[in-house]
Amino acid sequence: MRWVGSSDLQIRHIGGCTVARFPREVDLGNTAGIRGTMLRLLNIGVPALIADLSGCRFCDSGGVDALLRAHLRATALKVPFLVVLPVDGPVRTICQITGIVRKIPHATSLAEGLEALQPLPGAVPRPSMN
Repeated sequence: MRWVGSSDLQIRHIGGCTVARFPREVDLGNTAGIRGTMLRLLNIGVPALIADLSGCRFCDSGGVDALLRAHLRATALKVPFLVVLPVDGPVRTICQITGIVRKIPHATSLAEGLEALQPLPGAVPRPSMN
């Protein structure tokens, strides 16, 4: 399945998860679009959402805010939400300093994140709100 671009995020549906792949840099110029797209995905009823920052090399406070807002919305809607972070580097450091790694479930690879959020056998997916 191919990636679909939307407001600087690339969106892909894999199994029962929607993956939002972040751009290389997240800053003032693209955080509003990223935040809005992630919240829209949650509002329309995705069964699970992964924010993939594995290729991201810079993330400012607006990106951290977008992750926290998505986490709060996902929690309110009871939608599993997970962040994929690089093993090391500035984005990982920012997420450690700001507490993202303590507040939001995270993985070090997309494969690990997908495995963690795969629905249990017999689970009923959340209905779409279209």
